[in-house]
Amino acid sequence: MLLPGGQGMWQRNVVSNQDSRMAVDGSRQPVHVPVLLRETLEVLDLRPGLVVVDGTVGAGGHARAIAVAIAPGGVLVGLDRDSEILVSARAALSAEAGAASAEARVSLHHLPFRAMRQALAAAGLTAADRVLLDLGVSSLQLDRPERGFSFMADGPLDMRMDSDAEVTAASWLATVGERELADTLFQLGDERHSRRIARAVVEARRRTPITRTRQLAELVVSALPAAARHGRIHPATRSFQAIRMAVNDELGELQAGLEAAVACLSPGGRLAVISFHSHEDRLVKQFLRAHGAPVTKKPLVAQPAEIDQNPRSRSAKLRCAVFGEAVA
Repeated sequence: MLLPGGQGMWQRNVVSNQDSRMAVDGSRQPVHVPVLLRETLEVLDLRPGLVVVDGTVGAGGHARAIAVAIAPGGVLVGLDRDSEILVSARAALSAEAGAASAEARVSLHHLPFRAMRQALAAAGLTAADRVLLDLGVSSLQLDRPERGFSFMADGPLDMRMDSDAEVTAASWLATVGERELADTLFQLGDERHSRRIARAVVEARRRTPITRTRQLAELVVSALPAAARHGRIHPATRSFQAIRMAVNDELGELQAGLEAAVACLSPGGRLAVISFHSHEDRLVKQFLRAHGAPVTKKPLVAQPAEIDQNPRSRSAKLRCAVFGEAVA
């Protein structure tokens, strides 16, 4: 089945848990570990029969648990900008085992979360009771060198969350002005040495195009003062984060997605957002306070046991608000 505009859609009934998933390459892999899963399920206050939008379905970790919680009779509408990741999501949500009485209907769409109204309409729905947005980059994207998100292995400098998008990190770096690049590294990456790095990039691209992840990482490291080349994280981490966020317009997408979520929620509906970046969290905090009634006074964060199991959860912050009515 195709969505309006030629976007692919996959739909099937889903039942209970499974302990493995099919990776993008077709091999069996351990299930992706979702961040703040228990806390997310609690703040969403799920029950059978609800309509839930997972705007960043990724590998399906949160979606699998949500589908179980809203069964029987519930509907899960999942969206993702990354068509390749949806392969893993489909596998994670497959009904390999479980009782027929525990079924929930699931509909997956290759769309950004700003298009959740379109996805709901394609699933025959007009509104949602709950919306979840899990921001940032997926471990499945980071682990594939050909996607160009990570400097841990050399690959093309891509970084597109949607492989159909025109602008890659390489093409963006080839044309961005030095001042804009420095501002991007500072604002989106909190990079103190943004001007030095931007100057080095502009000088380097005059000699040869910057097209590989390792090439960019080495360039960033060489631009830093010696004292800044050693620390808790790799010295290119902040620059890669900032460039990725710029290439994918992640803050713009987030603002549009938050607005779309509120427009799609039924009265009394809940929106939960997991962010990994201070700018994202600030935007979410301000939006939820301005338009909804926060469920918790402070963001929920991962406990030590979860951080030990999944270091990525260390920077995660979960916020949730009710829209259309106050929290009791």
